[in-house]
Amino acid sequence: MKQSDRITLHEYYDSKLKTYGYDTRSLGWIPGARNVRLGALTSIGDLDNSSVLDVGCGFGDLYGYMVKKGMTVSYTGVDINPDFIEIAKQVYPDARFMAADFEEEDIGGNFDWIFAAGIFTIKISDNEAFIRNMLKKMFDVCDKGFAADFLSPIGYGTEDKYWRCEPESILAFCRKLSRRVTLRCDYMAGEFCVYVYKNDITDERNVFEGYDER
Repeated sequence: MKQSDRITLHEYYDSKLKTYGYDTRSLGWIPGARNVRLGALTSIGDLDNSSVLDVGCGFGDLYGYMVKKGMTVSYTGVDINPDFIEIAKQVYPDARFMAADFEEEDIGGNFDWIFAAGIFTIKISDNEAFIRNMLKKMFDVCDKGFAADFLSPIGYGTEDKYWRCEPESILAFCRKLSRRVTLRCDYMAGEFCVYVYKNDITDERNVFEGYDER
């Protein structure tokens, strides 16, 4: 991502934060939709007793959601906005948070599952390259898989600031990373998400290993 893009994102979210404070609207999310989105993303697999990386974690509410659902996880949240990170540390003091640029920096080690919720929604100079870079790195540093969501071409009005993706194009790229991919367009009208699994080895039945255990 270019420095000018970082400035664009900082200005967008800083303005939201000054207006709304600790509120989902500061993340550019529609009020009331958070749990639906997080529920879809965390349905990727069995997250209990696993390590989780939340890329673009915002206030760390993915961690709060998982705790409320009874999941025990080793959670790390990373965000390029240090103001979000400071709030997240106060709200969830038992979780680990880092102010860092995931695309450019070494976060340290691998994680079982990686999530990206709402980080691909704002237009920058080259959204497609940014998405490819981020998904590739997420795949490289996950041990079990990753889930990411996107705005679809329908919904969310006509604001020019949003970046909308064709689900088919995201699916095609993800299938270059793994043969085991799920595309979900069933939980919100203007969004979709993908699950990409690290282990795409098949057994003698040509069934992906571990599928029967889900």
